[in-house]
Amino acid sequence: MEFGKDYTVRPICAEDITGRFKSGGAAFQPLKSFLKNQALDFQIAHVAQTYAALVLGDDGLYQVIGYLTLTCSEIDLRNGYEIDDCPYANSYDSMPAVKVARLAIDSRYQGQDIGQTFIDLAIATAVEDIAPKVGCRFLVTDSKPEAVGFYEKMGFTFLDTEENRENDNPIMFIDLLHGLEEE
Repeated sequence: MEFGKDYTVRPICAEDITGRFKSGGAAFQPLKSFLKNQALDFQIAHVAQTYAALVLGDDGLYQVIGYLTLTCSEIDLRNGYEIDDCPYANSYDSMPAVKVARLAIDSRYQGQDIGQTFIDLAIATAVEDIAPKVGCRFLVTDSKPEAVGFYEKMGFTFLDTEENRENDNPIMFIDLLHGLEEE
């Protein structure tokens, strides 16, 4: 599927059809539940912003085939990552980040680069909109074990701490200043 031709991405709306979304198994059921029951409320309350990948159905309504939820966050870098270009920053326990709180693609549409489109959107939002206005150095996520390979492919790396290595949903991140230059 091609972004802009076969599907579009925009903030989710109340009129969007979420009930047909197939999460792909029991492990991903909470992602479907969030989309159907909470995404719009979080958006209205300014807790998180959910972007939907949408296809226009024969009924003239937009059906959600994937979604990305972003929120403000931080990453605790102590003993896990050194910021070489700003040594004073290393004296702080954490650094500002944008968090990929949820990312899901309908199981019928997986493998068609929709996830890549969402990660590109998350990076662009952090780099172009947030960082210049308030500062934001990292894009982070708490990865489900099933999604680690996807995030690694997208350029994320593990936070290298003992606690994180033992975590069921390890923290992965991209350094938005230097991680992107290395690609």
